[in-house]
Amino acid sequence: MSTDESLGRSAARAHLSQLIDLFGVDGCLRVNVVPVPAPEAASEVAEDE
Repeated sequence: MSTDESLGRSAARAHLSQLIDLFGVDGCLRVNVVPVPAPEAASEVAEDE
């Protein structure tokens, strides 16, 4: 195996690892969402304090 083939395989493995991080081994996309309060809700909280 040449150096070019080795680098190609290394890049492919890195890409596959990223896909597994995103989709898991079962193929379901993992999305973590952090809720951000609406601007008007934030101002109401500030007024209550």
